[in-house]
Amino acid sequence: MRARRPHVGFHPWARRAHFGWLWLLVGFVIADSFLRHRALGVVVTALGIGIVAVVGMFHTRDAGHLSGVRLEDPVLAVTGAWAAGLLTRELHLTPALAIGAVGVVGGILVREVAGAKDYHGAPIYAGAFVGGTSGAVFGGLGWIVAAGLVAGVLWSVSREAWVGIGGKIGSISLCGVLIVAAVAAVTHRLGPGAGLMPTRHAVGGIVAIGIVSAPLTFWLAHRRGWGAILGSAVTTVIVAGALYLFPHAFPDPAIALGAAWMGASFVGMTLPRRLPRPALAVPLAGLIFAGLFVYFGKYLSGFGGTVGANALIAIFVVRGLYWLGTTVARRGASGAEALDDA
Repeated sequence: MRARRPHVGFHPWARRAHFGWLWLLVGFVIADSFLRHRALGVVVTALGIGIVAVVGMFHTRDAGHLSGVRLEDPVLAVTGAWAAGLLTRELHLTPALAIGAVGVVGGILVREVAGAKDYHGAPIYAGAFVGGTSGAVFGGLGWIVAAGLVAGVLWSVSREAWVGIGGKIGSISLCGVLIVAAVAAVTHRLGPGAGLMPTRHAVGGIVAIGIVSAPLTFWLAHRRGWGAILGSAVTTVIVAGALYLFPHAFPDPAIALGAAWMGASFVGMTLPRRLPRPALAVPLAGLIFAGLFVYFGKYLSGFGGTVGANALIAIFVVRGLYWLGTTVARRGASGAEALDDA
């Protein structure tokens, strides 16, 4: 049996910085989505979601460790980014359809090509998320490739951290896009940004999608043995493809519904051991994702990986709710026993 490759001994500050980006990303996404609203109820809801998500993150004690960079990860991520970028910019596919198509091809190739490993599908998918970045953010494919390279390096270093948490791949992709966007902004090459996605006109459809997409992906990925990448990508291609071919057959904006399905599928990529009572937790996380998606903010609109970050938050919110619920129940039981003894 081959020995497990030891993880890289990064300095403690590097490990803290690595996990710190996740906390900052969660805070930024929530602030962008909710805190720009003036309604007190929306702001309070956002703060509550943020607090519960942080609780879920803090009590994920098996957060993992950092690893050394594998050469193939950045290469695969760049390939996925370039392919998805071409599909959206040259063939004018919707981002969800392009990302799903790259994910399906990558997921099949890693199973069929000699020497390929199942884990090679993740950096391809991460790159595809980068490739879905709007042309209003990055004007040329060169920026997409650069962001794909950064995302691939981040994925490679992070591959043993937060293992099995849905939305991790998309969140890493978003970080790669943000890093390159900062460079583009400094050099005055960053675009004006995409407009708000018309989610407010599709609330009912998005909520239904969240409840259906996440459990279906979970079932395909973990109960039927498809794996997380194909479980997410295949259903995304089917749904986003139908929306692309027949946009007028649906009452809600097709681009919003396709993105919502893809994002909710990331929730379903979560490993069963990461969620208590998956039969209840997965649709609940899908519902939470739908709420986050509806209120998605304008500043990150058009950045690849954003829906993945929302899926990640939804998973941590469910984990936080479970920890809070079990803690309250445990203390209530202890208090009742104390009263009985008295």
